[in-house]
Amino acid sequence: MITAQDTFVQLNNYPKDKYNVLIPVTSMQVMSNMQRIIVNEVRLNTDPNGNDIYYDKQTGKYAITAVGGTKLAAAANISIVYNEGEQPEVCKRCIDMAKATGMAQPCGGCAHAYDVKHTVTIRVPEPSGGFRMITKSKEIDCTLEKASMTEAQFKRFLPHRASMAETKAYMRCLRSALGLAQGYTKQDLEKPFVIAHIVPNLDAPEMRNAMINNSLRDMGLLFEAPGGAGAQTQQPLALSDGAAGTNESGYQEPADGYNEGEYPDTDTDTPPWEMDTEPQEQQGFRCADCGKEITEATGRNGQKWTPQAIKDYSEKRFGRCLCTGCQGKIAKGGQKR
Repeated sequence: MITAQDTFVQLNNYPKDKYNVLIPVTSMQVMSNMQRIIVNEVRLNTDPNGNDIYYDKQTGKYAITAVGGTKLAAAANISIVYNEGEQPEVCKRCIDMAKATGMAQPCGGCAHAYDVKHTVTIRVPEPSGGFRMITKSKEIDCTLEKASMTEAQFKRFLPHRASMAETKAYMRCLRSALGLAQGYTKQDLEKPFVIAHIVPNLDAPEMRNAMINNSLRDMGLLFEAPGGAGAQTQQPLALSDGAAGTNESGYQEPADGYNEGEYPDTDTDTPPWEMDTEPQEQQGFRCADCGKEITEATGRNGQKWTPQAIKDYSEKRFGRCLCTGCQGKIAKGGQKR
């Protein structure tokens, strides 16, 4: 049984002069005992030489880097769904024009040959317990960048333009999801960021059982039998009255108890058994040649062959019901029928 403190959180208890609250509501409440509220506090490293913030000369304030943004995303349970580079808009227009006119322009010779574009999609938990997707893109026009840089600066910029586009697209998603500002003073960044989100309540019996079932299923996939997901569990051969079964190697036997691919029908074939055990069971099948009762036998690999399986194999290979001894004599003599 969860308490009222677990189901209701007043975010007004975090004053703005001491905290950076990144939730657009003043209170949160779960809908059932299968959910609970998590409130995380994140402190960023405000050292200008660190990796969490950097000084933006254009705004005159400090901005959060992708490293700092990843810390906030982890606290908010935000995950990346899509992260890929794409064709810049100028390239798409060129392709559309080539399709319309049937005349393709040589690629790589225009001023936009170095332009890049990156798109990122993230999944953000909602206060209601659901999720929403946020997609943002960043395109870098190298002609504009070159106009604002010296030749040496532009050469240093070119190898990093793709990663810069990816970082900016990612941070656009986080700013939209968490309500981050474009820039902060250093005093604001020294305050902890408060992030609240709803997660499954693992203390609830329903959620606990679901987690256990999923864990057992995943362990089964991890430690499955050799041969892939379709491999059968190892069981003794159990063929009776022509019913299909599973042999000791994990192979699924056909309904007639005979695996034609395992024992090819050639003159030099040897039956997959040898008579090294005493008869164990009578099932009413007699050899058509010697008249003896067909009894259970054990193969060279230790596999048990029932009278029904011996009969089915014999009829498939020799055309009549034979005991293992008569089948061996016929095979040694180079005969099949």
